[in-house]
Amino acid sequence: MNTIEMSIDQPVRSASMPVGKVVVGIAIMVALLGFPLIAPGYQTFQLTGVMTYAVAALGLNLITGYVGQVSLGHNAFFALGSYTAVLANLYLGTGSFISVMLAGFVTFVAGVLAGYPAKRLRGLYLALITLILAVSVVPMIKQFKAYTGGAAGLLVDKPMPPAWFTLGQDTWIYYIVLAFTIVAFWLIRNFVGGSVGRALAGVREGDLAASSMGVNVNNLKVIVFGIGSMLAGIGGALATFTIGFIGPDSFTMMLSIGFLAAIVVGGLGTIWGALVAGLFLQYVPSYASDLGQALAGAVYGGILIVCMFLMPKGIVGSLLQFAHHRREGKRTTAVGTGRAAR
Repeated sequence: MNTIEMSIDQPVRSASMPVGKVVVGIAIMVALLGFPLIAPGYQTFQLTGVMTYAVAALGLNLITGYVGQVSLGHNAFFALGSYTAVLANLYLGTGSFISVMLAGFVTFVAGVLAGYPAKRLRGLYLALITLILAVSVVPMIKQFKAYTGGAAGLLVDKPMPPAWFTLGQDTWIYYIVLAFTIVAFWLIRNFVGGSVGRALAGVREGDLAASSMGVNVNNLKVIVFGIGSMLAGIGGALATFTIGFIGPDSFTMMLSIGFLAAIVVGGLGTIWGALVAGLFLQYVPSYASDLGQALAGAVYGGILIVCMFLMPKGIVGSLLQFAHHRREGKRTTAVGTGRAAR
């Protein structure tokens, strides 16, 4: 109770950033903008895939890492966003940008509708409800084969670059996905960085205690579930336009398990943990498949076990904890030195 009260009532920190962080941010931005100019085309394609997965993983991290709701249905919203964007582009003639935005809107509404019955559930009960979404998505796609292409899937027209852009189609798609990724991470960082973030921490620790602090727990859960689903839909739409193909086999239950494993490895409740999750989802399955399909699950499990033992807070969470302890150690040393000088 005291921990939650302190977490919710503490004042919002200043939005100003240290100069060092600004310099690092600028350096990362320059590196991302210049990456396609020096990297081979396939590596650009892979990094684009990392960002699409990172956007979707950011949504699941918001639901699971910040609120504490275990969702196994992320593949359903990833698929819904993908097919919404493709069908809007195919039948309505919308451009890629409008199609992605429409996918985000549809999956937000679907997430809110799914969040209403789930708002009073936690833990195993919520996992079982979302499991229904996870296992039903592939049969639903195959059922409406007149629109979805069924098991054969559909070829998707990739976004074409304008005439003035001479670096190629894959590079153009890379910059489109990069723009969506930057905006998504910036918006979610602001969303969880203030009073809403402290309210989310209170909900994660306990509904009753958060309610006693004036937090509307049920509404907050529904909104967060909608936003997390929206990010999954946007990530799915971007992934489909990146690959140029969509099929039901891309949205199996293993995708949801992969998302859940990836955010645990990256770090629950951390913004940058979603980026590590994107790297995990892009590269680990491909390397695991080289060992054989039967060993793919064992690779996931092995990485999770190692991470839980060595980095129980995930990669980003453990690094942040290490940096915090180091700062506290320096501060304690400085205070001790000052007292000794007196």
